[in-house]
Amino acid sequence: NGETVELKWLMYSETKKATFCFLCMLFAKKSSTTPSLANPKKGFCDWKHLNPRIPDHENSPEHHESYITWKKFEMCLKKGGAKSIDDELQTSISSEKENWRSILKIVVDVVLFWGSTDVIGHPKSRIFLNLLELISNYNSQLASHIASHKKGSTTYFSPTVPNEFINLLGSTVRCEILSTIKQAKYFSMLFDCTPGVAHKEQMCQIIRYVRIAYNDCSVEESFIDFINTSEKTGSGLAAEIEKKLCNDSLNIADCHGQGYDNGANMACKYCGVQARLAQVNELARFVPCTAHSLNLVGVHAASVSVDMVSFFGTLQWRYEALSEVASDFKLLTGITERDGPVNPLCPTRWTLRIGSIKLL
Repeated sequence: NGETVELKWLMYSETKKATFCFLCMLFAKKSSTTPSLANPKKGFCDWKHLNPRIPDHENSPEHHESYITWKKFEMCLKKGGAKSIDDELQTSISSEKENWRSILKIVVDVVLFWGSTDVIGHPKSRIFLNLLELISNYNSQLASHIASHKKGSTTYFSPTVPNEFINLLGSTVRCEILSTIKQAKYFSMLFDCTPGVAHKEQMCQIIRYVRIAYNDCSVEESFIDFINTSEKTGSGLAAEIEKKLCNDSLNIADCHGQGYDNGANMACKYCGVQARLAQVNELARFVPCTAHSLNLVGVHAASVSVDMVSFFGTLQWRYEALSEVASDFKLLTGITERDGPVNPLCPTRWTLRIGSIKLL
């Protein structure tokens, strides 16, 4: 009938796909007639008869007795008067929990500090363990932890721990950013593709939104994720973007702007990404990247001037000629060591050509 009833004693197991009464599992006397709700090996999964079974169990004498025992145990722990074995055990568990929290806080601080250096992830680097050993000289709790946890036991000092913490922290930050974006409701999105260090195409996702904090509003631009993609066409990339927004629980209907470079697969007004997404949401206005547009202005301006084409053509020819002859390449290497690398002309990035001109 749509009524919601809170039952603190009822729990559900994803593994067994069944419900259990944790009170009767812990405190009830076990017998051959133990109900399925109190049987840890079975549980109750007859969903058609769940409605009469739950009230019947809740009103049974065994459940009432278990409930009273649970409340007495809870009061004993909260009161902290006479020390029972259970109370001592609970105190020991709480102490161990706080100890591990302190150790993990130190490990996280070391990972954060380590991440600010340029040696993170180096296979031969022992800076992670070295920092922990250094801190242990001034932190008795960490020193005791290192001394008591030898090889083979749980220490959280293994080589995989830093990356695990970084992933956990990154996931937390990403969730917080996405939560803020959802509060703002409307957003603009920016995507750009570039080859990664592993020579795989990656698409960078950035969301632009208005952050509202108390009475203060500010425009924020937040990095969200890298997306590995093998798509090259406008329709394929548009599908990837829609899928990523869906995974982030962002409604494309709330997108009021999209920004990409001027590549045909992104900016084409007929079959580019911006056109595909505009068909889904006409309010998602496309604004081309101004930096890329300015770069194209320089490239096209130089291509229509005969003098400029001849100049840069000669410059490229000289680079190729010097690279082919061994003695000239030695001279080229000397120039490189003194003034920086000598690279061929970049056909797409106009501003990179200034380096070749300076060396000439």
